[in-house]
Amino acid sequence: MTTIIQLTLIQLLSGVSLLVLLFGLLQWALATWISIRLEQSIQHEYNKKIEDYRFRQLQRQKAEIIARLFSKWIKYRGNEDKYLDKKELVNFYEELNQMSLEISIWIEDVELLRDVMARLQLKDGAKNVRDLAGQIRKLILKNPEDQFDPQDIVLWPNSETASKLFL
Repeated sequence: MTTIIQLTLIQLLSGVSLLVLLFGLLQWALATWISIRLEQSIQHEYNKKIEDYRFRQLQRQKAEIIARLFSKWIKYRGNEDKYLDKKELVNFYEELNQMSLEISIWIEDVELLRDVMARLQLKDGAKNVRDLAGQIRKLILKNPEDQFDPQDIVLWPNSETASKLFL
């Protein structure tokens, strides 16, 4: 026995239409899925860049605290009691203490933190402020090969006078 398959024109057209519709839906679903994945990927990269930018801004702010601490510490060169009245002296020490405590909390590099604190305590053999600023610059820039010579940092009074004092 042989079976003859007969299709009418309407059956053929509805079968082809159904296939076209299914392929269209499949194509739409695939395009939508790819579009969503691409958007999410771009959004993820954007969020990552924003987070990196915010982190770098925070690092710069933290570095500014160290710079302010050193500049205030150097300002009176150990003679703050001669220039400030009691209330100003209390405020001066409070500000130095706050900055010292802040940097002791956020500096992850223990060696750098010890070097900064040794300088502030005037310990023998402590690194000078310029060298510490150079170390902090490398930390902030995440570039241990940074070529900037920290000895080129200008501090007042001039280098000869400053080196006799704290630096």
